[in-house]
Amino acid sequence: MATDMGWHDTQTASSNGHVQLVTFKLDDQEYGLSIKNVVEVVRMVAITRIPRAPDVVEGVINLRGRVVPVINLRKRFGAPPKHRDLDTRLLVARIDERVIALIVDVVSEVLKLDSDSLDASDAVATGVTEYLAAIGKLRDRLLLIVDLDAILSFEEERQLAGLMEELERKPELEAAPAS
Repeated sequence: MATDMGWHDTQTASSNGHVQLVTFKLDDQEYGLSIKNVVEVVRMVAITRIPRAPDVVEGVINLRGRVVPVINLRKRFGAPPKHRDLDTRLLVARIDERVIALIVDVVSEVLKLDSDSLDASDAVATGVTEYLAAIGKLRDRLLLIVDLDAILSFEEERQLAGLMEELERKPELEAAPAS
């Protein structure tokens, strides 16, 4: 769960009073992710389902020889399913030493916000506040800033870690290669 943190001690805020975010959308709602966590953005590729994975884990992909779990943010945030199209992207992100891919409807832009434009996520009841680090206030819109550490529960993390270890021990179980 996201905690009520001051912006001087989070991974999102930078030392110069600005935050740099990669923004993306799910339906019409805009979200942001600290650029420090983003590895790359890739087009949607075939996802290999894995048995016993947590519900929000769509499966895994082979990203240049590395097996990467794919998280369905629509499921995590309780949004209705949507047909994937040419705009659908995988936002590949790093949490500590782990790499995950997040399915998003579209990646919008990279932007820089003043730290003063950020409020703790508790300030707005959005239904997904437990997965948010903050709310970014822009001139004419709000940006929900995702807390990557909160995307998976402790139990989901443990379950996924066990499955990933299993996959690494079984080289014959490879995901479809990414293009």
